[in-house]
Amino acid sequence: MGKGRKGKRQVRLDAAVAALQRRYGPGAVVKGATPAAGAAVPHIATGFPALDQALAIGGLPRGRLCDLVGPATSGKTTLALKFLAQAQAGGGEVAYVDQSLSFDADYAHRCGLDLARLWVGTTHDLAEALAAVEALVRNGGLAAVVLDILDLPWADPPVARHLAATLDRLPAALTRSGTALLVLHESPVPALAQHAAVRLQLYRERWIVRHGDVRGYEARVEIVYNRLGPAGRTVRLAIEFNGTVRGDGL
Repeated sequence: MGKGRKGKRQVRLDAAVAALQRRYGPGAVVKGATPAAGAAVPHIATGFPALDQALAIGGLPRGRLCDLVGPATSGKTTLALKFLAQAQAGGGEVAYVDQSLSFDADYAHRCGLDLARLWVGTTHDLAEALAAVEALVRNGGLAAVVLDILDLPWADPPVARHLAATLDRLPAALTRSGTALLVLHESPVPALAQHAAVRLQLYRERWIVRHGDVRGYEARVEIVYNRLGPAGRTVRLAIEFNGTVRGDGL
């Protein structure tokens, strides 16, 4: 009799899993098997080879949310833009949702972005920015989306609840679409930490000055959290302008 009950439970479980996979995609619920050694994780390179190597999978994962934390001039916007350029290099279209109102089309172009294949959304309202990101991800036509947001609205409880609710819905949509989502902000947010596959903390170390002119800056990137590889690694990057933005590991 015990064996019969176990069989019925397995049938119900299989039916529930099948229903979730039909609704949210085959990757929404999977067996927790250990990936085979050397198995490739779908990803997009960051544009900084030293950082790609430190992340272990060759870049930032597709179909996941990643968290880029750092103050102004820390390098997070440059990293995000060069990441979008890498996504375009694979043939995809990308989007930048700008709630911080800091997007600079000329700088994006110098980071290697093809503006003809870049969608830009600009809004003062965080709820509107979140709605735009959710709609873009669910559409499934984009390789990567960047959400650049201000930290200030999170002090408002209704906004914080709306952010948490949106983040609860996004993982299934990201899995279905294969879109990589990067969220840029200045200080850690618990709601984001719960869902991020990778968290990078960025700091500006010093300006690069030659012949009295600022030519770029050195940045330090800490891999604070990484579900797909080792955490705790630190990479130093040189971001030089030189007409176009060039990035190298130090």
